[in-house]
Amino acid sequence: MTEESWTVRARNGGYRALNAASYDRKMDYAVEGLMPATGATIWFGAGSTGKTQLLLWLAAHIAATGDKAPRQWLGADVHVRGHVLVLTAEDLREHLLQRIGMIAKRMMEETGGTREDADALCRRIHVMAFLSMEAAEFSEPNPCLFEHGSGRWGPSAVLKGVEAFLDDWNRQVMEDGRPEDRIVGVILDSAVSMAGFELANSEATTNFLFYMNRLSRRQKMFWAVIGHTPKDAARKADDAAIERLRGSAMWSTTPRTVIEVRLAGAAEDLTAVHAAHPGLSDRDLVIVEVAKANSLGADLKPRALLRRQDAAYDDLTADFPSIFSTTPQTQRAKATAHTPELRRAVVSLLTSFDDGKPGTIIEREALRTAFITARSSHPILTTITDIVDGSAAKTPGTLAKELAAMSKDRLINTARGDIRIVNLHPVDATPLAEAAE
Repeated sequence: MTEESWTVRARNGGYRALNAASYDRKMDYAVEGLMPATGATIWFGAGSTGKTQLLLWLAAHIAATGDKAPRQWLGADVHVRGHVLVLTAEDLREHLLQRIGMIAKRMMEETGGTREDADALCRRIHVMAFLSMEAAEFSEPNPCLFEHGSGRWGPSAVLKGVEAFLDDWNRQVMEDGRPEDRIVGVILDSAVSMAGFELANSEATTNFLFYMNRLSRRQKMFWAVIGHTPKDAARKADDAAIERLRGSAMWSTTPRTVIEVRLAGAAEDLTAVHAAHPGLSDRDLVIVEVAKANSLGADLKPRALLRRQDAAYDDLTADFPSIFSTTPQTQRAKATAHTPELRRAVVSLLTSFDDGKPGTIIEREALRTAFITARSSHPILTTITDIVDGSAAKTPGTLAKELAAMSKDRLINTARGDIRIVNLHPVDATPLAEAAE
């Protein structure tokens, strides 16, 4: 046992909090309040919620340089500038390059930059897409970063190779006097495809995150790790993010910060957003929120983002403060959902399609559009949201929930996705047009 051993240092009083009373060092954030400059940050969410797109957007903000570089991301100050490495086993290289290019060009258009500025930004993002590598380039059987050997979990040859690349690159640019070209962060897409173990394995996850946190601290960079929401998260749609994520060891062990990325739903009041942006689908609005943080000064305010066709986002948070009202729409919905008045209103909405004849088939998106139009004139419809996707059939306060209840009562049939009218006659419903008069 050497004098450097932690047990020897502990006996010699080496870990006393001697200067704590006068310690005033601020937390090191790459993005103020959201993502620490070192350590692992987990970005959780269900499939197809835009996690990869979101982090490529973040990478572009960090890689941008000069007076045309954005100073904030999601309303928070960006504190680090440099290169970013993207590790992926889920996307092809050409697909990621296309998305990064779209983001860079749109960003420079917004800030007044040039095509040359966009090209410079792209050159500062490195993309290792293992699916696109030939066998001669990548001979490992898989790109997993951790493996079980000699009785314990530890870094694989792939992770050691990535670590060596990061060390060599940053050492060289510092020797060349180019500190602005340091790699300051890594995006891992995703833990499911590259960790090398089931995320429910707490021993492997603990070892992995401890190694990543220690590695990133030594190399002075962040690791943004994309994870997936546990399978039972859908049953907890009305709970806080903590309850949705608690089932994963990746959430419960040692990341510096856990951020949830999810589609907007019944917990948000989207009335004003849909009025300003008619025709939005359920997948266009994304909520980003810090679910857990062990860093002082963490920013816990949720953000609402509008996903754009150019692979970037618009931040709607400041323009639509009612989205996160202190009296969320779900609370109002639960007080009135499934009342006879609401049932009559929804039946009347259905009868606006071919007079509600039995056998009529209504596409969900068409019904959603009609619902949004009718809601502006009929207060009872504002007690539920316009979420019509069948996956939300168990989510209180949604149109999908009301349709599921009507299907159970055999007024309609939703078994095949679309809505097939069976028999709406048992419900006495005044047409919405007449009710408005």
